[in-house]
Amino acid sequence: MEHKLANQHTEEELEEEAIDLRGDVCPYPLIMAIKRVSEVEDRLRAGRIVLKFIVDHPPSTKSIPREAKKRGHQTEIEKTGAAEWVITVK
Repeated sequence: MEHKLANQHTEEELEEEAIDLRGDVCPYPLIMAIKRVSEVEDRLRAGRIVLKFIVDHPPSTKSIPREAKKRGHQTEIEKTGAAEWVITVK
């Protein structure tokens, strides 16, 4: 399955990146989230980027925030549909 990334910049130059992981089941969403968090770790810590993982596999709503918090990041979970969530990592 192809995953789409979408980038948006605000006036403050805060980059927002959306990673669409819908249709994937664990552990794949977790692996992809850890990989992307690791790739932009410095920018996350500096507050220059926010990652938004779009998921539809319920276990991802536990595993992705847990791993992000272990790395010292803040997370938010927003339910956006009957079986869809956006996990924000800052």
